[in-house]
Formats: sequence, structure tokens, C-alpha cells
Amino acid sequence: MLTATIEQDGKTRVENIIVIDAHSHLGEDVDGATMMNPLAPGTGTFDFWGNVQGRLKTDWVATGEQSFSTKMDGKFTKISWSFNPYPFTDKLNIALESLGKRYSDLKEKSKFYSFIDQGVVFPFQDVFREKHPEARYRASNINVSRFTTRFPFSMRLIGYARCDPMEGEKAIKEVGYARENLGLRGLKLHPRSERWIDDIKSGKPQNVLIEAASYSLPVIFDTRGRGSILDIAELIKSTRSVIAQQYPDLLPHLKVIIAHFAQGNIGDHEVYNALVQPNTYGDLSMLHGEGAGNFFEDFRSWFKSQNKIRVDNRDWSEYLLYASDYPYFGDVHAQKLLKYIINKRFFDSGGTLNDVRNIMGLNQIKILPEYNLPQVRKDGPALPSTIISNAQNENINSYEIAIKAIAKLIVENKIDIKRFCIQFKETWNEFNDDVLLYTLKRATNEEVLIILTKLVKDRLALIAPLIKEISWNKFGYKYFNPRDRKFFSLILKQNYLAMEEKQVIDCLTQIY
Repeated sequence: MLTATIEQDGKTRVENIIVIDAHSHLGEDVDGATMMNPLAPGTGTFDFWGNVQGRLKTDWVATGEQSFSTKMDGKFTKISWSFNPYPFTDKLNIALESLGKRYSDLKEKSKFYSFIDQGVVFPFQDVFREKHPEARYRASNINVSRFTTRFPFSMRLIGYARCDPMEGEKAIKEVGYARENLGLRGLKLHPRSERWIDDIKSGKPQNVLIEAASYSLPVIFDTRGRGSILDIAELIKSTRSVIAQQYPDLLPHLKVIIAHFAQGNIGDHEVYNALVQPNTYGDLSMLHGEGAGNFFEDFRSWFKSQNKIRVDNRDWSEYLLYASDYPYFGDVHAQKLLKYIINKRFFDSGGTLNDVRNIMGLNQIKILPEYNLPQVRKDGPALPSTIISNAQNENINSYEIAIKAIAKLIVENKIDIKRFCIQFKETWNEFNDDVLLYTLKRATNEEVLIILTKLVKDRLALIAPLIKEISWNKFGYKYFNPRDRKFFSLILKQNYLAMEEKQVIDCLTQIY
């Protein structure tokens, strides 16, 4: 996480910002680029994140901009940056380290990349394609799924599928297969490498976008040159029109990301207008150096002068995603983009902490399917909840006991974690330590959605399987809210009370 310590009006507050790289690859490209193991020393995705973090620190030493003074809300403000691991993942790694068995090295390894929390990964135009008859990228998508839906990679990687719209019905079926069978969370389309760049505005890509919207999957388009950006913008407009007429309920679920749009197009208002429309986002990969600073100033100024917030009720930064395009672009490029999102110039020219939060990761979180569709248990009998209390020993932390129990079950190969969702506190502006875990019961391969939440800080925690009747609330729970009271009354119909780790494990064994 990126942590901001803000000193203003004689008061100090701390804000944590989730950082997600919205564009990177997994697999082996036919052109020789490769990323087969994110944990590979020196060349893996995670070491890349560590190198980016190291370069930012080195730059801070040179520029003195780890802390700086600026104005926020018209007030003199001092901002200081630091890096800290995301709490749940870090506590889980600590628990695994204490067990000294499988995954006990994760804590030591992760201390070098605490800045970037997660990364989106998708297939190259890789050597795996064409290996299955169902769809050109079926084997490629299986490879991404094998990494991103299994612990420990599932805590760090967000897997997207890939398809070739020119395959017609095969491509459409692959979208559904990728989501329902492989657990992937988005879709990558690459008109240039698949040689349909002249057919971007045709019916086949539109059909794929509509199918992706039916699963609330974000779709990222590779671009090469201004013409492809404008064509994709036209495709988005025409698809939006079709959906509005034929499938209006799907309209909020059309989410298209135009990659690389800013590089080479600073000051191009036609490109800016292509981006600033409903259902559309732009990733900032390839943009770096002084050009990044120039882009933020120019795009922000244009957006505000043209009152573009009226287009979609989004501010300028709500269209943008931090992205690296690793391994095609390395840690030097990433650092030279990130620098201009968090330096003094960004704030002095009108940027805010909300803008940093949006660009760094929040926009990416908002477009994932789990935050847009109800998350409920699909079927199966009611499962017991566990309340963890430290009433017998106030020196222990009930939330950490819960995490230790989960770690024990992971080590014993009783559960896997396919993915997790961050829980926010009332609005998107702040998240807490609570999580929604998509766990896999190893014995039966059954998916069980688990909420881990703090009922009373340090003293009471709850591990509760989701129920069919009420969906997960991404903005958390208030005990005096009628809807939330109903939620708690249902999940606590059958519950156990645990005072120590062994009791928690025994309770969870009733589920797993």
C-alpha cells in the first residue's frame, strides 16, 4: 500500500491507498517475451514490483520529495509517503511464517514489495494458443487461471482471459467459460497482434463486449496509434447504444479500458474525448517521465475547462488506471510514471489525494465483477459461523487468531483461497481490514465464500460463510441498520464461540 501521512491545521491523519498494476502479462509470447513464474528471482512480477519500489525510494533521496508541502482544500498541508503491506495479506503471511511449514517464506519475500498490492495479468500472444480446439486462447486462459486462482498467487494477481473475436461463437463461449469455469475476472483483446485492427468497429468485437457485460467483466483493448483508439471509442459508443436498446440492465456492466492511450497523444483533444465517455477507462502504460507530468496537467486542465464531469458524473482521475505493461516495459518506466502521480508537482498543479487513490488502484477495483454483481452463496446447506473472543485472555487479538486458524488450514491443504475482495467503510474513500474470501474446500472442490470481519476491535471477530438470502455488502455492516441486522440474525442462527486458535480450527473444520 501507499501510505500518506497528512499534516494540516495542526492535526495529523493517515490514509492508506491500494495500488494495483492494471496491465501486465503471464505466459510466454511468440516474440520471446516471457513471464512464466511471478515468483522467479530477478525477473518475476513480484521482484519487478520490488524494483519499482526501490527506484521510488532512491528518487525520494535524490529529490527530497518523500515529504513535501503543498496546498489541499486551500490549506497549507504537508504530505509524507511511505509503503506498508496490505493488512490481511501481511497478517496471513506472518501466521504462515510462524508455522514454519508451507509458504513460511512469503513474509520474508514480500517485505521488498509492500508498495504494489496486486496486479492484473493476462495472456501474451503466447505459445500456448491453438493447443485446444474450443478457442484459440483456451490453453492460455487455463494457464492464467492456474496461477491467479490458487494461493499464494491469488492474493496478489487478478487474472484476465483473452479471446479472438474473429472466432465468432467460439470467442463468445470462451468469455463465459473464462468466468464461470476458470474464475477469471476480466478480458484482454488485442486487435493488432490478431490482425483485426481494421475490423474493430465490426459486429464480432461488439458481440464479445456484450457477452463480457453479461458477466460484468472489464475488457481491456491493446492500442497502437491514434486511429485504433478512435475506432475503439466508436465501438464503445455503438455497443452502448445496442445494449441500451436491447439489454438495458447490462449498461452499467459495460466497462472498456483503452490501453496506452496517453503516450504520444498529450494535448490531443479528440483522443481525450474518445476516452471521456460512459463505460470507458484509459490505462497509462507506456507513459513516463516528464510526459507523464505534462499529461496529468493538460488532461486535468482540459477536463475542467470543458466541464467534462457532466459527461458521466466522473471526475478526471476516475477515468485513469496506473499500468506498467510488464515485462515489455520495466521498472524504470514504471517508476517514471508513478513518480508523477505522487510528487509535489501533481498536487501543486491541482491534484488531490482522491485523484491519487483513483488512479493507483480504486478505479481498477470498482470495475471488477465482484464489486458490481451480488456476491451470495449459490447453493448448499447452511454452514456455521464462528465468533472469536479474547474474553479469557485480553493479550491476544481475536482477528489475528482467526487468521492463524485460516493459515493452519491452508498449510494442512484443507482449504485454498481463489481470490479475495477488500471491504470498504461506508464509501469508496476508506477500506478496513475486513475481507470476503473465496475459499475452496479441498475435499470436495466446493467454493465457500467467507466473511472475516472485526465485530469489536481486537476483542471480537467473526468468520461467517455467506448465505443465499443476503449478498455481501462491499461497504461493510452497521449493527443498527435493518438490512444488516437481518444479515447478522441469519448468519448467526448456527454459530460457535471460540476462545483460542484450536477452537477456531475445530469450528472451521465443520465447514471444511
